[in-house]
Amino acid sequence: MSSKKAGRLDRSEGWRDSVRECLAAWYDEHGRDLPWRGEGDPYRVLLSEMMLVQTTVAAVIPYFARFLERFPDVQSLASAPEADVLKSWEGLGYYRRARQLHAAAKVIVERHAGTIPADVDTVRALPGVGRYMAGAILSFAFDRPEPIVEANTQRVLARLLGWTEDVRSSRSRERLWEAAGRLVPETGAGRFNQSLMDLGATVCTPKAPACLICPLAALCEARRQGIQDRLPVVAPKPAPLAVAEASILVERSGELLVVRREESGLWAGFWEFPTLHLEGANPAGRPAVAGPMDLADGVMQLTGVHVQVGPELRTLTYGVTKHRVLVRVHPARAVSGADRPRPGSGMTDARWVAPADLTALTLGSPARKLTRWILENPEKLGW
Repeated sequence: MSSKKAGRLDRSEGWRDSVRECLAAWYDEHGRDLPWRGEGDPYRVLLSEMMLVQTTVAAVIPYFARFLERFPDVQSLASAPEADVLKSWEGLGYYRRARQLHAAAKVIVERHAGTIPADVDTVRALPGVGRYMAGAILSFAFDRPEPIVEANTQRVLARLLGWTEDVRSSRSRERLWEAAGRLVPETGAGRFNQSLMDLGATVCTPKAPACLICPLAALCEARRQGIQDRLPVVAPKPAPLAVAEASILVERSGELLVVRREESGLWAGFWEFPTLHLEGANPAGRPAVAGPMDLADGVMQLTGVHVQVGPELRTLTYGVTKHRVLVRVHPARAVSGADRPRPGSGMTDARWVAPADLTALTLGSPARKLTRWILENPEKLGW
């Protein structure tokens, strides 16, 4: 590392004190009023941070309130069936986090007498809790001087320090964590970390940062050099992988056929309409068919039901992990057969459900989209 780059992180204690003082004064007036703040409840912090992974604050707030009403403490969450937890989480996406939260609650009850520990190593040992989340729990709930680096604070730190390397590189991550560790105060760590996050969310934004009203403008290296609009440097993500699927809406006596995925892989244990892989990557591990003529055979494998498949009704798209999926939706009528998935199909159950009852099931994102469309357009299910 050059001495110039090293100097960016080698700031004086006086400079760090100024950053803390300026942020504290700004936060007193401009800090966000969020429902999981202010009470020092580690369960609320854990819940909110799990929900905020790859999700915005605005999207999380209503889910947080509903989830907390259903599971007001770690004991109620730990004792709940997984299906209830997933249903309460439904719509937030990234369901692996819901399962990790549930598993963490069980560990807290079974190993820590229902009390979330205040020790960094013990907290990091909880399912789904990494370096950032442990720092959030310990600083927000217990005021421990633990740093945090997430999207907002990473951006503030990169500009504040004039860091010009790709922030996604391992070297940058470690150096920014080091800088955050030097900045976090011994007391008031929670408020400091929250102020840094709020500054990134509302002032030091990804595009067109509002430097004229930023409390740290006079202390910011990027502002001094006039490069704040070019930082942080982020290497572009690769283009998403294309996927094509076919989802079949099988009708019998006014009911639709749904299948339940096995307890592993993407959307484990969720219900969906019989869906087959057509082209490209296969993130959900679906049975593959060569084309539209094979859809009936694919449905038979998934459900045990012989069907007549109609022409394509519509398409929909959704994103999952690093994939962009196009779904071709076909209607179908049941002809014969028992609703019993074949071994190796990846499905554990099949059942007939009235359209109005579909929302009671735990559904993945594409199935929820289709369900909304079905309920809004019942006349379009005919051939």
